[in-house]
Amino acid sequence: MVDRIIDFLRPYLSVPWGYVIVGGATFLENSVGTGVIVPGETLVIIGGFYARIGDLSLAWVAFAACFGAILGDNVGYVIGRQFGRGFLERHGGKLFITPERLEKADRYYRSHGGKTVFFGRFIPFVRSVGFILAGVAAMRWRRFLMYDVAGAVIWGVGHSILGYVIGASYARWERYVTPAGLVVLVVLLLLIGASRLRASRRAVEKELPDLESTDGLGRPSDLKPEGEPADD
Repeated sequence: MVDRIIDFLRPYLSVPWGYVIVGGATFLENSVGTGVIVPGETLVIIGGFYARIGDLSLAWVAFAACFGAILGDNVGYVIGRQFGRGFLERHGGKLFITPERLEKADRYYRSHGGKTVFFGRFIPFVRSVGFILAGVAAMRWRRFLMYDVAGAVIWGVGHSILGYVIGASYARWERYVTPAGLVVLVVLLLLIGASRLRASRRAVEKELPDLESTDGLGRPSDLKPEGEPADD
């Protein structure tokens, strides 16, 4: 069954379309917030897998993942900066986003935008919308780009290598895979994914301050000078 799945996907994950699919998936996931529909992270891992057992190159898979992610992030940033602010100012009330909350988000990104962009890369939901929000908050582009590239390279290379390692181990466990075993494997993967998502949400809730009552440094927002420089 696994062999059939691999053979079925191989035409789509061979040169050059494999690189196009990996790069396109990461671009779409990060540019227009389609992370739920287009699982870029999963396709990067699959690309690394086929780099080991198929015709793809690990270096080019990693490059496609990083390039697509960085390009998508910057498109998302531009969308947020050019169109997101006006949209939220006109229709934010329907989403419970008030002008006061937008101003507090601006102050937060001025102080903590770099860390949010970098670490948000590794959190599924934040990865899909965080770069758009950076544009909405008018985070300086050069600062955004620096943290964005650093996070994208670590993320893209790391997940490509992870897929490659899984592919290298495939021959060892191939004969042990049965339909029942596949069901168990899928259930385990879903449980692991749900656990990671839950842990990520808890980490965000713990680390990110409440924008309603603080200025991003744990102090009342009305005590922070407007011109206080960024701390990262």
